[in-house]
Amino acid sequence: TFMNALTGADFTCYPAASEIHKDFYHLLEVYLDAVFHPLLSELSFAQEGHRLEFSHSSDPDSPLEHKGIVYNEMKGALSSPSARLSEALNAALFPDVTYGCNSGGDPKEIPQLTYSELKQFYETFYHPARCLFFFYGNMPLEGHLDFITEHALNGVSPVAPLPPIPLQPRFEAPIYRDCLYPIAPDEESEGKTLIAFGWLTCSVAEQQEVLALNILEVILLDTDASPLKMALLQSGFCKQVNAFIDVEINQIPWGIILKGCRPEDADALERVVRDTLENVCTTGLSLTAIENAIHQLEFHRSEITGDHAPFGLSLFMRSGLLKQHGVDPAVGLRVHSLCDSLRRKAVEDPGYFGRLIRTHFLDNSHFVRLVMRPDSSLGERELEAEKEGLARIKASLSETQKRVIVEEAGKLTEFQKREEEGDIDVLPKLSLDDIPLSAKDYLLTKEKVGPLTVFHHPVFTNEIVYADLIFDLPDFTEADLPYLRLFMVALTQVGCASRSYRENLEYIQGNTGGIGAGLSLNVSASD
Repeated sequence: TFMNALTGADFTCYPAASEIHKDFYHLLEVYLDAVFHPLLSELSFAQEGHRLEFSHSSDPDSPLEHKGIVYNEMKGALSSPSARLSEALNAALFPDVTYGCNSGGDPKEIPQLTYSELKQFYETFYHPARCLFFFYGNMPLEGHLDFITEHALNGVSPVAPLPPIPLQPRFEAPIYRDCLYPIAPDEESEGKTLIAFGWLTCSVAEQQEVLALNILEVILLDTDASPLKMALLQSGFCKQVNAFIDVEINQIPWGIILKGCRPEDADALERVVRDTLENVCTTGLSLTAIENAIHQLEFHRSEITGDHAPFGLSLFMRSGLLKQHGVDPAVGLRVHSLCDSLRRKAVEDPGYFGRLIRTHFLDNSHFVRLVMRPDSSLGERELEAEKEGLARIKASLSETQKRVIVEEAGKLTEFQKREEEGDIDVLPKLSLDDIPLSAKDYLLTKEKVGPLTVFHHPVFTNEIVYADLIFDLPDFTEADLPYLRLFMVALTQVGCASRSYRENLEYIQGNTGGIGAGLSLNVSASD
């Protein structure tokens, strides 16, 4: 069973799942009602969105504060340096379209949103004709269509489809930008600068090229032995290298995030990137490297996994989001045919990937370099600016306006109490009779293979074998446990048998979906 609501850069979706037929329709009924027939009361907006309230809600002489669930969630979300860097990079790459805005809401802007604007937005965008319904599973589709007709579509007049999101106009020259992120006043700032390089590449409609850009990310930056990642790490100018590509929006951003840098090394790091890419273009990529990367993508796209969510939701992300950009959604579900076409392309046209690198990275003027430095006083300055803004608002309030804020806080408290005491009997329920009496039985066989005891669990996995090798730990002193953890980190990133560290990482990439090592340390129940 799964329930959630997810907001992306250009969509919001409301997924729910259940393996029990009756429960599935209960969830669908509640979700359709919540999405298409919400109360959207002003008190809900104050609770969920934002409101002004005195720190002691009944005392107008206490400090004024911004409150609201989403407002505080977004303040928390932007407290990490990585989140700030991501938002700043999107804003720089997409200055003229919605992708440059924080889709969850910028805390500085959220207090400007009015209740009437929310209602207007809802009425414009949450029309059933502007909704994509996506079903996955083994229940008959006809029942789903009848259900949404009855609960969402009956009596609704059609409206014109929304126009597509415009494309970001291309830059004539690269953009170089410096910004700050807060650290604690007593925190050391040396070597904590973040540097990002980002390019805007092809349209999401060019799915084979999108896959090729994914493959370039794997070849160039997937492991510590990848040419671009290795060059950056060996330069000594950074301590961590991460890549990013967003394949769910109408134009594909591709980039590199570097951590553990110094701001004065930004030029040198950019030279390392450009020189390495130029060298790759000149020398070309080996068919082995290309095949290893394709193997990785083919493997992970073939896995039946939802990353802690139902598998159907991952299929929606791969296909439904293409649909809203006018791309055939079936293309996003193809795995082997797309990979095979790229294999043929690599053999028939050895210069294909080199041309992609030159087109999208070396000769692409739509490039952003972001240097984000730590600042030990920024957090305090931001807090003071917020307090000063609230103090100015408070100073401008009349006694009547102050009394209204106190009264609204009281109404919200009463509203929340009524919500807590609401009649839950209005919700559809299951009885024990609706639940299968027996759980699913997954066979587990045990056999001896040489010195090993092997447990085998046969289940449909799209022909992928998952293996766990489990070893008892010998006796360890507590003082040695940190070294054991260090050994676990290093174990899968060193040479093995006759292979060097670099050869071994390439071997793992070409022959497995990945190898990891970890510890399971448990407190003894008896001692």
